[in-house]
Amino acid sequence: MGRKYPLHPAWVVAGLLFALVSAIMVGKFLHGDYKDAEVWYDAGRRVLTGDTLAGLPHYRYPPTFAVLVAPLTALGFAPFFFIWYLLNVALFGASAWLARALVFPSGGQVSPRDYWLPSLLVAAFAIDNLFLGQTNILIMALVYVSFLWDQQGRQWRAGIPLGAAMAIKTFPMALVLYFAFRLRGRILASGLLCCAFFLLLLPAPVRGFGRNLEEVSSWAERVAAPFVSRGEAGDWGQHSLDFGNQSLPAVARRYLTRVDAQVMARERPPIYVNVVKLAPAQAILIAGALALALCAGFVLSVGRRRPQEALGLAAEYGLVTTLLLLLSPLSWTYFFVMLLLPVMLGLRLLSDRETLGARSLLALRVALWGLVLATILLVSHYARALGNLFWATVLFYAVLALVCLDLRRSGSPPSDQTLP
Repeated sequence: MGRKYPLHPAWVVAGLLFALVSAIMVGKFLHGDYKDAEVWYDAGRRVLTGDTLAGLPHYRYPPTFAVLVAPLTALGFAPFFFIWYLLNVALFGASAWLARALVFPSGGQVSPRDYWLPSLLVAAFAIDNLFLGQTNILIMALVYVSFLWDQQGRQWRAGIPLGAAMAIKTFPMALVLYFAFRLRGRILASGLLCCAFFLLLLPAPVRGFGRNLEEVSSWAERVAAPFVSRGEAGDWGQHSLDFGNQSLPAVARRYLTRVDAQVMARERPPIYVNVVKLAPAQAILIAGALALALCAGFVLSVGRRRPQEALGLAAEYGLVTTLLLLLSPLSWTYFFVMLLLPVMLGLRLLSDRETLGARSLLALRVALWGLVLATILLVSHYARALGNLFWATVLFYAVLALVCLDLRRSGSPPSDQTLP
């Protein structure tokens, strides 16, 4: 008889949660509530039939993503719907493993708590992604792979998932600025070349070079160019100011201009939370100044030299991920699933009381509980209009900046791994 190992209660809870979410997904499918999975399916089918992607409602992606999902759409909508759901579940598990590898680089025995508690704290955002059929869990996994290979000194390889993520969604493009700040030239070169490959060459054999270039140009004009050059949410218009958007630009507009924060459907009474009534251009200038202040805080906290210990670099990755969520023109609540890495980092530091001082540990506890409270308050449209998740993330960002300062001054624990 082999030795029997007790099943950890966390895995039982995870199994029950998976069964519950899966049952809800079956119900959503039976009631025709397909959300964005239907958009991806339509885009993939257009690739298979040779139809144009221009004018496809709600598809704001380049042809790359449509080409990648096209083989799955050949199976029919029902298989595609559930395979896409299961892929996202698997990608969330992979992201937890990648975050663990970043935060505990030396390996060894890692408690199940170090997996399930961070995953639980971002579970609401992960489930939101699953229900919506969104791509942010995929983007998170790609970004975390890029971080991990960078941490391991594999710069050329690290650029590949970064380039793939940027070719699928504009959201992670700002990471180019971070790697430029850290003078990671090989990551930049590899990432930009791979992004160009995924955008221009990968779809070309299927779409045709001329047609693909036209569709990429259309996407760049509508979505990428406003995002990169002016920090605007592409062609989202008024919808980008709804209460669901928890980014600095959106929250600042809701506070500084008289804008209805209710959803575009306008099925409920309007929500106004502005404290002054400025012109949109003035609000954009103020938001820009606040964004520069957050970036300046990042530079001051991480310093000019790249950390030489793995934990210090993981803290830096967590800080830049949090900053990315705050500054992106679009940060819908499901985007915040990317807090998995920063949350896991915070919990590791709390369990290792010798690394940080008492004040930093207290601040970290307060910030993590702030995220829990903000997640609970997401049920309130008015709280979301006020930017409850945004403010909790700002607090978490400020505390992570202090953590980076502490790690620079005191150094990582002796058990930490030195970077190659």
